[in-house]
Amino acid sequence: MNIQKLLYTNIVWRGMFYLLGFILNIAIARHFKSDLTGTFYYLVNVFAFITLIGSISLESGLIYFASSGKISTSGLLNFSLLWVLGIAFLMLIIFLCSSFYKGILIGHKEFIYALFFVCGNILVTYLNSLFYARRKYVLPNVIGILFNGLLIGILIFINNLYWLNNENFIFLYFASFLLQGIILVILFIANTAIEYQFQLPSVSQIKLIFQYCMLAFASNVITFLYYRVDYWFIHHYRSSEELGNYIQVSKIAQMFFVLPAILASAVFPITAGGGRREINDMLMIMSRTILFIYSLFCVFLIITGNWLFPFIFGDSFNKMYPAFLFLIPGILGLSTLYILTAYYAGKNRVMVNLKGASLTLFIIILGDALLIPSYGIIAAAAVSSAGYIAYHVYVLSIFTREYKTPAIGFFAFKLSDLSRFKRSLMSHFLN
Repeated sequence: MNIQKLLYTNIVWRGMFYLLGFILNIAIARHFKSDLTGTFYYLVNVFAFITLIGSISLESGLIYFASSGKISTSGLLNFSLLWVLGIAFLMLIIFLCSSFYKGILIGHKEFIYALFFVCGNILVTYLNSLFYARRKYVLPNVIGILFNGLLIGILIFINNLYWLNNENFIFLYFASFLLQGIILVILFIANTAIEYQFQLPSVSQIKLIFQYCMLAFASNVITFLYYRVDYWFIHHYRSSEELGNYIQVSKIAQMFFVLPAILASAVFPITAGGGRREINDMLMIMSRTILFIYSLFCVFLIITGNWLFPFIFGDSFNKMYPAFLFLIPGILGLSTLYILTAYYAGKNRVMVNLKGASLTLFIIILGDALLIPSYGIIAAAAVSSAGYIAYHVYVLSIFTREYKTPAIGFFAFKLSDLSRFKRSLMSHFLN
């Protein structure tokens, strides 16, 4: 399969997975309403942060060492499985110890949910990386699509299934992640036709894996926090209804980031290998094109969002529209930034991205602490936009200074950009 086909395959199947995930999110929002949705997704957010810490971004090392062949696939798979078992054991120990202290005691149900979600998501992330390292994009996404479709169907018919209630659905939702992970392990062993044997990477190889992952881990923690730290502030200072509305606004924003992230990760290795002028042209065309297309989407939502959001998510989500308006500048800024951050990552200059992300996180935490108590989710959206734009300005200023390129080249869209982008991209793929 050539690179062009791989790119389209990745975009199509990953896009379908995110689309089904977004539809599932709509179904959950309509069924549970804004206040219960806020409480539910706040719990998911806490579990997601635990997942991020527990995974230590090991997936970045898995995909690198599996792709390069420097460490055997069996060794990487076995090490991944042992790591997940270790995380599960550690969570159990922490839960049992916390049971002795009423102040931090959590219920058994919440612990089971956390165990399913954390271990399942880590397994899915690790196995997806191993599949992607072998350029197998379809199968792992098909599994995710099937599970999302199943959960959507259950929500649609929940009132007609006598054995199913809200509590049972929540159990199925969290259990689905662990089940996906287990299925992916089985399919990976079968699909790649490897002879499964219990061998682990050597101590020196494990050190290499951790060294490779640490910088990515730091970057991912900061990125997670500047995406979602406002959830904690809203949960603490405002109502569950406001939190539910804001989380949906945030999820819409994250849908805008899917395509730039896929394009940046798929296209960058080729653009980075060209000359200075070639790099400038490609990055600017990509940035301008994304900005233009997304601006049209945002204009559409500005015109229709006031009635469209309650229509899609339900009447209880009537506070989304003002918050979304204040988040639009940040959506556009961060969407076009993906191209530049991928460039610096590929140049092994991740510190540029880390410094920019740290600046963003500082602005968001400070702004949220000062403004959310009084102004709620509108302040959260405005502060996020300010942080994202600051990140963009920081990275863009470094790039334009190093390449002596006018910043206007990243924003002034031309009608010829779409065709130029396609021709340039395809010529790289086919050479």
